[in-house]
Amino acid sequence: MAIPDSQNYNATVVARIDYSPSLRTYYLQPDQPFERYQAGQYVTLGLESSVPRSGPIVEEMRVPQEGKMVLRAYSIASAGFETDVLQFFVAHVPEGSLTPRVWSLEPGDRIQIGRRIIGNFTAENAMTKTLVMVGTGTGIAPFLAMVRQHAAVRPDLRFVLLHGATRRSELGHHSEFRALAFALPNFVYLPAISRPHLDPLWKGQIGRLTVYFQDQGRLLAEQARATLDPTKTDVYLCGSPGMVRDISAILEPLGYAKWTKANPHSLHIEEYWKDKE
Repeated sequence: MAIPDSQNYNATVVARIDYSPSLRTYYLQPDQPFERYQAGQYVTLGLESSVPRSGPIVEEMRVPQEGKMVLRAYSIASAGFETDVLQFFVAHVPEGSLTPRVWSLEPGDRIQIGRRIIGNFTAENAMTKTLVMVGTGTGIAPFLAMVRQHAAVRPDLRFVLLHGATRRSELGHHSEFRALAFALPNFVYLPAISRPHLDPLWKGQIGRLTVYFQDQGRLLAEQARATLDPTKTDVYLCGSPGMVRDISAILEPLGYAKWTKANPHSLHIEEYWKDKE
């Protein structure tokens, strides 16, 4: 079903990839290309409240006012030089207000992209030369942008991506990450699934991503040659609040502190992710 156009919309859906019933990548072409931005930054996406919700839905957590735009922030998965078409990795939230409306979108439909791309969750703010990036679900979107933009042109940096999901089908962009890890000597990709009984053919790491940080980061050191030392390794967290909480609790006794503009440190946390709906 085509979504009615609106003067509020300024971008067109040009393509989408479905990874599972609840995970998609959307390719959005803004009417006016953006200026270059930093990989890892985010922007708002919006649809009018009149757009029908679709997919498996339940009662909305926050019912939008009639005639209002439903707006949420999303990390851009594209590299910062890809300004003509922007990519977004989106998970369907059944009780949400925006993502079930996004699920109605087909190529050719219109959407709003905010004109301000912002955020400090970027490689430019790293304090060291080794970046351990920890993402669950669509939380890997900013890391996809960072790897696409920096890994091939910054051999002085090392990128380690820990990618968690319940099963392999929910490891969005898994094939691309594997290919990049094969091609780039400074990029290590370590995926893990937490429910192997749902994916008996999986041969990789099992368990939650906290497994890499236990025992002073023994597994992380063995598989990625990364040390849990804030003077040697930056850690970036984006994904489920539980993952962020648990890994932060492991890192803080090791001397890690959250990065802020006023007090830069080696632990970077993307806070807005918890409002994905």
